Amino acid sequence: MIVKIKSLGYFGIDSFLTEVEVDISNGLPTFNIVGLGDTTINESKERIKAGIRNSGYKLEPKRITVNLTPANIKKVGTHFDLPITVGILCGQKTFSYKEYILENYLFMGEISLSGDLKRTQGIVNGAIIAKDLGYKGIVIPFDNLKEGNLIKGIDVIVVKNLKDIENFLTTGEFQKIETYINDNEEIENIYDEDLDFSHVKGQEKAKRALEICAAGGHNFLMIGTPGCGKTMLAKRIMSILPPITEEEKIELTKLYSIAGKLTEENPIITKRPFRTPHHTSSGVAIIGGGRTPALGEITLANKGVLFLDEVVEFKKDIIENLREPLEEKKISITRAGYRVEFPTDFILIAACNPCKCGFSLEPSEICTCTPREISNYMKKLSGPILDRIDLKIEMTRLSEDELLDNIPRETSEEIRKRVIKAREIQKERFNSDKLNSHMTRNDIEKFVVLDENLKNLLKTAIKNLNLSARAYDRILKVARTIADLSNSKTIEKEHLFEAISYRINER
Repeated sequence: MIVKIKSLGYFGIDSFLTEVEVDISNGLPTFNIVGLGDTTINESKERIKAGIRNSGYKLEPKRITVNLTPANIKKVGTHFDLPITVGILCGQKTFSYKEYILENYLFMGEISLSGDLKRTQGIVNGAIIAKDLGYKGIVIPFDNLKEGNLIKGIDVIVVKNLKDIENFLTTGEFQKIETYINDNEEIENIYDEDLDFSHVKGQEKAKRALEICAAGGHNFLMIGTPGCGKTMLAKRIMSILPPITEEEKIELTKLYSIAGKLTEENPIITKRPFRTPHHTSSGVAIIGGGRTPALGEITLANKGVLFLDEVVEFKKDIIENLREPLEEKKISITRAGYRVEFPTDFILIAACNPCKCGFSLEPSEICTCTPREISNYMKKLSGPILDRIDLKIEMTRLSEDELLDNIPRETSEEIRKRVIKAREIQKERFNSDKLNSHMTRNDIEKFVVLDENLKNLLKTAIKNLNLSARAYDRILKVARTIADLSNSKTIEKEHLFEAISYRINER
């Protein structure tokens, strides 16, 4: 008799329903798994045999064949342990079961040698698939409870071991366990008092640029002397970003679940990610891909911030590979055996020194670099990359007066209120979660209207700064965000002037 168990398969971030077929017949005792399973799935045979034995059940000396369908798509993950085990125990009639349970529930979970169920990856994807395809629910390990309960409208059956599985299959009864996330606690997690803008002395232009970035989703480059506060400022953008929405929470938890980044302490992503890869990171680690498609830092930063400190120290090909993700907000990775597409909707914050010694912008310091050395140092930031960065500023060290002043400064909470208000304006304008940085050419023509004086001003800037068409569009997008922060329906002269000022050091 063939027993069929429903489960989930995923490749990259694309999920699909997988049927686990188990056939048990007489013959020489063997245990084979077919259907393009990876090494993890092939190794599950030893975990399953030990788990069944140590749970007090007997594995009959039969010929066991497991097929994962569709058989032409590669399967990855330890979550196939549970459906394979259930199929075997039902197939050899160790478990009596109600037929409707196998037909209406998805099974996912990793089995230990003791027969206990352990945390596994892709649970959120399984819950989404179950809901979208009309199944009653999912059966998952107890440790994945919060992830499963993130998707409403389906039954979430949590089990700790094979005895719990047997009880559910036999009786169809289960205890519904709800989990809740305190919204106020979530907001508190976003706002870190140790990373408040009120602690930052001076650097007013950089603070303003970060506010614009947070409000409109723009990219930002800081070029400055060592010790002027670039890294400190970049970290503080997280204190002024708006709270994560329910849809973003599900999307991020889904990504992090597939990537295996969720833990028992943090089973759900409740705040925007802030990813800071080191400049020695490999291209696969940052962009994604590999033999089996893995998520890179640019995808793990989705809906959050990617901070590239010392950006010119990254390999040049890695920096150039950011062109499409910055422009399209997604990346398509094609290899000989697969093609996958990952989301990359992040805010890029980049920082670097102006030269190798770092002091070419300081009038009080002696720079030891020649003009040629300075040029070669900055050449890693090519014209196409600079075109895709909306705001650029140069920073120097604070003066003695700035360091010693103790005047009250604006808090992150005050800035954050303006950012949230500006995003509400954009949401009403586009009737979606689109930000100004995502505007298309049609959006710009519709929502960025300039009078003749402003057109002449922009024409002069294009000529004097030698701006490209892309840079022109980005100036208009930034000007629209600045106007939103001022609660202005139209773009005024000061808004456009400020937007242009962030591109004066274009080359």
